[in-house]
Amino acid sequence: MNKQFKTIQQQVELLEQRGVATDERTASTLQREGYYAVVNGYGKAFIDTVASAEAGDDRYRPGTTFDQIYQLFLFDRELRSITFMALMSVECTLRAIISYTFCAHHRRNGAYLERRSYTKQSEYLRGEGAYARDLNNLLDTLESCARSNKITGRLDDDYDNARVAWYRDHYDSIPLWVLFSDLTFGNLRYFFALMIGNEQREVCNLLRKVCGTTHERRTLTPQGMLADLDALSDLRNGCAHEERIYNGSFSKSKYGYPKIVKTLAAYLAEDDERIFMESVREVIARYAGTSPELQRVLDEAGLTKI
Repeated sequence: MNKQFKTIQQQVELLEQRGVATDERTASTLQREGYYAVVNGYGKAFIDTVASAEAGDDRYRPGTTFDQIYQLFLFDRELRSITFMALMSVECTLRAIISYTFCAHHRRNGAYLERRSYTKQSEYLRGEGAYARDLNNLLDTLESCARSNKITGRLDDDYDNARVAWYRDHYDSIPLWVLFSDLTFGNLRYFFALMIGNEQREVCNLLRKVCGTTHERRTLTPQGMLADLDALSDLRNGCAHEERIYNGSFSKSKYGYPKIVKTLAAYLAEDDERIFMESVREVIARYAGTSPELQRVLDEAGLTKI
């Protein structure tokens, strides 16, 4: 059985049939944002489970309005924007510290392409079984970045990656800190996991020095940092692809947003950490104050206790 196309007016009527109060702005909002993104993405927080079970399809809690659902959608969009900006700052810090530490220990040209520059299989943080695959994938990625003068994903094949091309023209090899600009957050996570143990510990020590008060109050270990990076990588993907994050699960459901937001804050400089947490709390309080129903939803997600 296939889903049947519905016009905007039919979508409005479907919402009303299921117990959602609409208004004169509902149709234009659905046209602009899309039924799937708004209702399928955020309507579940307002579902009446008993009535839905009896009816055999979605039924909403008494008093639910389309505006409440849309406000939750807008809240998550704003929360994503604040979170993504903080993630960009953390990503920049990780690029700088990881590449600095690696290069301080491996000063040979192109050392990042040599297997001997990385940890042993028996000491790999992600497990011996994943070692060969992960190392091969990382080396392939780094070599591809070093050899190519094209920016990945561009349709214009004549557009050179100016940074890489300049270093290739003027030096014998491309410095790692230049290539790091082309690596994804996920690549950084694997690179850190494959570093030699004492270098990983140096990265952790440097992070404690440059980051905020949270890091100063706890011991950051390589294994603990890798777990954080797994979760932050999931969070970054959720932000970049406009997925729901306010009640999302990250890194195999070990981190909800209330936990991961504190993890993210721990990798920010002290002033940035304070501004980020203030921004998160402000947007939560502002939207929670718009209606008792939205307050309930954010309470259930644990956000009002952040």
